[in-house]
Amino acid sequence: MFIIKTSIPKNNLPFAVIILLASLSALVAAAIDMYLPAFPTVAEKLEISVGQVQQTLTVFLIGLGVGQAIYGPLLDRFGRKAPLLGGLALFVIGSIAAAFSNSFETLLIARFVQALGASAGSVAGRAVVSDTCDTQESARVFSILGQVMMLAPILAPMIGGLVLIYADWQVIFWVMAAIGAVSLLLTMRHLPETLAVEKRVPLSLVTIIHGYLRQLIQPGFFFYTMAIGATFGFIFIYVGSAPFAFIDSFNLSPTQFSFLFAANAATMIAMSQVNMRLLKRFSANQLLYAGLLAFVACGLALSAVIQWGQVNLWSYALLLALSIGTTGFITGNMFAATMASVKENAGTASALLGVMQFSIGGGLGYVVSLFTPHIIWLPLSFAVLGFAALVFCILGKQLTPADPA
Repeated sequence: MFIIKTSIPKNNLPFAVIILLASLSALVAAAIDMYLPAFPTVAEKLEISVGQVQQTLTVFLIGLGVGQAIYGPLLDRFGRKAPLLGGLALFVIGSIAAAFSNSFETLLIARFVQALGASAGSVAGRAVVSDTCDTQESARVFSILGQVMMLAPILAPMIGGLVLIYADWQVIFWVMAAIGAVSLLLTMRHLPETLAVEKRVPLSLVTIIHGYLRQLIQPGFFFYTMAIGATFGFIFIYVGSAPFAFIDSFNLSPTQFSFLFAANAATMIAMSQVNMRLLKRFSANQLLYAGLLAFVACGLALSAVIQWGQVNLWSYALLLALSIGTTGFITGNMFAATMASVKENAGTASALLGVMQFSIGGGLGYVVSLFTPHIIWLPLSFAVLGFAALVFCILGKQLTPADPA
C-alpha cells in the first residue's frame, strides 16, 4: 500500500520530481536505442531475417501509439499516479517476457507489451507538468525534460553494446526490467498526485470519444499539435537521413558518425540550458519564435551552400549542428505552449498530443524516405517544416483564449 501525497503548489515542482519525470519519459528512448546494437545478434540467435528484427521495432512504435491513447482517459479518471504505476509494472513485465523470448512471435508480443507500459511515462509526465506549472514555468520544466531525454539516445546504445560484449542479448532486457523496477519504486515513493479528486471525469466509451474530439476541435491545441508534428517530422527525418549523409556521402565511419551524432545532441542540450536562462527575461513564445526562425535560416543556408556546390564535410556538419542546436529553443517551449492551451482533461490532451506527434512525424519521415537519397533533402525539409511549425504556432497562440504567455 502506498501513500498518495497531496498536490503540490503551483509552480513549485521539486527538481527531484522533474528529474524523475524526465527519466520516466526517457524510458521510451532507452527501450528503443539500447536494443539497436543487438539487431544482428537477435537475427542470428532466433534464426530470423533482419527485416523481422526491424519488425520488433515497428511493433514497439505501434504499441507506443496505442498505449498513449489508452492512458489519456485513465489519467483523467484515476489521477496521474495510479495509471503511471500500472504502466511501469507493465513495462517491467514486458521486459522480462522479452528476456525469456526464444522465438520471433514471443519477442513481438513482449515488445508490444513493453511499449504499452513505456508510453505511460511520457503521457503522465506532460499531464503532471500541466497540472502544476504555468506556461513560463512549464517551458523551463520541459527544457529540463528534453535535456535528460536527449541523454538516452546517447547512452542507451553504448550500454547495449557494452552488455553484448559480456553477455547474451537477453541481458539487455533484464537491464531494462531493472530500470523499470527502480522507476516504479521511485514513482511510488516520490511522485505526488497532482489531479484533485473533484477534477476527475467519469470513464466510458462516450466520454473517451467526446474527450478526444473536444480536444481535437480546440483551434489553439490543434495548431500547436500540428506544429509539434512538424517538429517531430524533422527529428525523424534527421535520424533517418543523417547516417546516409555522413557515412555514404562524406565517407565517415559508423564510429565517427556516432561521435558526431552525440555532439549534435550535446549542442541541443547546451542550447536548452541557454533557453532556461533566457526564460527569466523573455516569454516562452518569444523564444519559441526565435528558435524556429533560426532553425529555418540554418536550413535555408545549408540548402543554398549545397545548391551552389560549396558544401563539404565541415560546412555541412557545422550548419547541421546549428540547426539541431536551435531545437533547444523549440521543443520545451512548444510543449509548454501546447499544454497551456488545454483548459481541462490534461491527460487526454497529453495522450492525443503524443499520438499525433508520432503519427505526423513518422509519416513525414516516411514521405522523405521515398525520395532518391541526396544530402539536400535534410536541410530543405528543415526549412520547410520549420516554417510550417512557425505558422502553426502563431495560429495556435492567436486562437488560444486568455493565453497567459
